[in-house]
Amino acid sequence: MEQKRPADIFQEALDYLWNGLGLEEKSWRRLKKGDFKKRMKNGLTYHIWFERSRYNYIDYEIGHGNVEVGFTCIIKLGDDRLYSFQINPTTGGSFFRMLTENLQLDTEMLDTFLPLIKAHYLDFIDRFEADPSEALQSVCAPFTEAENYSWFIHVREQMVERYGTAEQMAEYRRQTELRGTPEQKVRHWMGKQIFYFSHGSDVNHAWAASRTVEELDVIVERFMMAKKQYDTWNEEDEAGYQLYLQEQDMEKRTYRTWYLIANPRNLPKEFVQQELDFRFKLFLNEKRQKA
Repeated sequence: MEQKRPADIFQEALDYLWNGLGLEEKSWRRLKKGDFKKRMKNGLTYHIWFERSRYNYIDYEIGHGNVEVGFTCIIKLGDDRLYSFQINPTTGGSFFRMLTENLQLDTEMLDTFLPLIKAHYLDFIDRFEADPSEALQSVCAPFTEAENYSWFIHVREQMVERYGTAEQMAEYRRQTELRGTPEQKVRHWMGKQIFYFSHGSDVNHAWAASRTVEELDVIVERFMMAKKQYDTWNEEDEAGYQLYLQEQDMEKRTYRTWYLIANPRNLPKEFVQQELDFRFKLFLNEKRQKA
């Protein structure tokens, strides 16, 4: 096996994205630290910014490595970020692991980035330059997210205010208020949890998928009644419960159960133990670490 340093893998990743996105023919520049940038006459800067983990290493003797990179696609005006596009790692956090099991660059993963960056960043730039308000129509909200939470777009109010219409500004502010409601808060955080659990290596997917509606209903309703009795059931819990009732996928329904029973503060010890039992069955590694 050809032995490489983390810097070599990082450089290969940059080359792969640079070529795959066709940035050279689009008059982008590669900066010395590896970032990609395109500065426009209207004061806007298009920027793909990379961040390397401080814990990067490759150890060929033990066959293990940890080369992680985070990146953000940005549209800036001066120092202000107006538009950001990011892809969420399945492991949480903000870094992607660049290595395959045989310590080579994970080009299969990068191939999933290319169409997303093109669709939600490069193509957006083309549409924005042609007609700013038309481009903003589909994203005139603080956050636009994939249903599976694999990516999100963050638009600042200044962008809609500067380039959008009065109707779009009103919609942006309406979406801002809506995002603060219990229903939207739960939909957001429960959705993120399901995304990470669905990809988690420490999750017992077979056990989660094998639960029954009746079994989960008993657990959830027991906790719901206890929380109501001890006055800890709130609007967000109720919103999460309604999403739980609508879930048809049994594995995801199990994750939603976990969301509703986790952290049973101010409940009797028997509920704390029931929550621990559920947790140890859902997360195999956690029980091993406790043992």
